[in-house]
Amino acid sequence: MNILKGKISEIKTEGSLSLVKIWVQNCPITSIVIDTAEHSEYLKIDNPATIIFKETEVVLAKDFSGIISLQNKLDCSVISFEKGNLLCKITLQFQNSKITSVITRNAFDQLNIQLNDPIIAMIKTNEISLAAHD
Repeated sequence: MNILKGKISEIKTEGSLSLVKIWVQNCPITSIVIDTAEHSEYLKIDNPATIIFKETEVVLAKDFSGIISLQNKLDCSVISFEKGNLLCKITLQFQNSKITSVITRNAFDQLNIQLNDPIIAMIKTNEISLAAHD
């Protein structure tokens, strides 16, 4: 699992769903949760929050310049990788944290990933879980 720590900056609620914006250093990350500030102590502006997402939910882009609906785009650099026949595990540096992505070998080869490459890691809003932290 990938884990980042940040601070809640915005909460938009509709029914029982909340779209939560968390700042991780200078980068906004959004998550949609089945909860509201009325029913949860940790869903408050300026509260610290832990962001959790699976390695298989991290989409990678290299030399990306288009518009895309994915809101969570993290500027990273490749610090290591392990190539298998079917899957590859790529470790990325994101600010002061490490993020891991698992993609197919075919995708790895298409991207021609090399050490120190700049990469954009993208995670769908609904694939990010939130937890309270101190």
